[in-house]
Amino acid sequence: MAANTDRRSLLNAGAVLAGAAAVAAPAQAKDAPASNWSPTLDALDDWMDKPGTRHRVIYDTTGASAARKGAHFANNFYVANKSAYGIPESELAVILVLRAESTPFGYGDTVWKRYGKTFAKLMKYDPKQTNEAERGNPLLSGGDNEMAPSLALLAAKGARFAVCGMATHGISGMLAKQAGEDAAEVEAFIKANLVPGAVVVAAGVVGVSRAQERGYTFTYVAD
Repeated sequence: MAANTDRRSLLNAGAVLAGAAAVAAPAQAKDAPASNWSPTLDALDDWMDKPGTRHRVIYDTTGASAARKGAHFANNFYVANKSAYGIPESELAVILVLRAESTPFGYGDTVWKRYGKTFAKLMKYDPKQTNEAERGNPLLSGGDNEMAPSLALLAAKGARFAVCGMATHGISGMLAKQAGEDAAEVEAFIKANLVPGAVVVAAGVVGVSRAQERGYTFTYVAD
């Protein structure tokens, strides 16, 4: 009997200690210094801060298929806000990130006409798509197609495109090596011929981070 009593006493003591710990934890947290951290906004990213916007969203893409989906989702964001809430395009901030294998979609037709065959290989295009790529950026134009929106259509609605600078630097070196050209000149040529609304950011992942610090909702688009 005494053994059972001692066992119950130990169990009760354990419960009391557990309860005490549970009570003590908030008290310790309360005493901990509060964090007043907030991001430092860099002037280099001020283009993201579109005045007068009610809602902001950023779509992150890393592949050819994801970029097309991202363009579609971005357009849906415009359409749904206008039809359901009556919010005009001018009061929405939308950024489509083009990084890794989707980076070349940020380059204009002039660049694609020169290097489209290489871009098609990078994006794993089939032969028919390769022929299209050599005529220009296949995602840039296409008319006013709400089901398969072009970057030109999105740009007309106010969307911006964050083009990965690190990927662009690497792609420029690859193109220069293949064509026997100067890498710095190739990179300068690309940056001078981006799609409308595009901005070269230090890196795509940096752009994703900076946009969230400026109130953008993050959406990753799978390939």
